[in-house]
Amino acid sequence: MNVLSPAELAGTAIFALILAIIAYRVIRGMPTMTGDISAFRKRTLVWTQVALVLTVLQLNFKAGDWRFAIILGLIVLFTGSVWYAARHYDRLRPVDPESADSESTSK
Repeated sequence: MNVLSPAELAGTAIFALILAIIAYRVIRGMPTMTGDISAFRKRTLVWTQVALVLTVLQLNFKAGDWRFAIILGLIVLFTGSVWYAARHYDRLRPVDPESADSESTSK
């Protein structure tokens, strides 16, 4: 097994920090998104699946070298967290704003 050098660990930590900041900004901006958030949710699910498949392939075919698999794993965590937040906000929104208004006036 290859041991990561201090420079590689620092680079990985910086990359993880950048992804965390981007994810935080995207997730915090989701409640104010205009348009269809379910399309955004579907795209992030596809990218999560692609990154997960690449991570598994990397781990299977490149035994002993963790560098690229760590980066792919961070991307899986990033896209997965954004997808999960989009799923959460999509479930909180009413299906159709016009039907939600008619339901509230009929009560």
